[in-house]
Amino acid sequence: MAQVEISDIRRAERMLRDLEGDYIKEFRKDIKAIAKPIQQSIKSGITNTKMNPPLSGMTQVHFGRVAWGTNYAPAGARRPKPIKSALIQRVPEKARKRGTKSLVRVVVGSPGTVLADMAGSGNMRKSIEGQITRSYEYMYKDGPGKRTHRVNGQGYAFIRGLNREAGTASRYVWPAAKKAAPKTRKELDRIIDKYNKLLNV
Repeated sequence: MAQVEISDIRRAERMLRDLEGDYIKEFRKDIKAIAKPIQQSIKSGITNTKMNPPLSGMTQVHFGRVAWGTNYAPAGARRPKPIKSALIQRVPEKARKRGTKSLVRVVVGSPGTVLADMAGSGNMRKSIEGQITRSYEYMYKDGPGKRTHRVNGQGYAFIRGLNREAGTASRYVWPAAKKAAPKTRKELDRIIDKYNKLLNV
């Protein structure tokens, strides 16, 4: 039997669209299903709760944007996602035309979770030691307000604590994705086989 090898996903989409309009809709739906095992693994891999954060000092006591489990947003702003949020998104065709090769992605929606997962993965600038931070929102005993603080090694202590309790970055998301890789590959193989048959009719 003749075989059609597809290396360009946009070409595959065009071929499916030429066959019948419903094929492309089904294809895009199936593509998102590939990421389902990864999404589920990430959610189950984040075992900390709002009242049981990765470090005791991360318990939400302020309204900061990256506070662990925060649900606060200033007026008119979008509310942060929950701690275990992991959203499956199909990469838009415009992005792929610009060179993005991913078909689908899983996005962790909580800034606090992203911080706990990736803190320490980049180079920290020692030059900011001793400087005053920009103003940020903070929950005082008598209510919310704003404050600043002097940078004095807090970030390094934070990362050492996370490394001690949960390992080095990435602590949650990438290990969960690797764990789900066999199921993901199996689902991908199934979908490729399905559409190979359609394109070779």
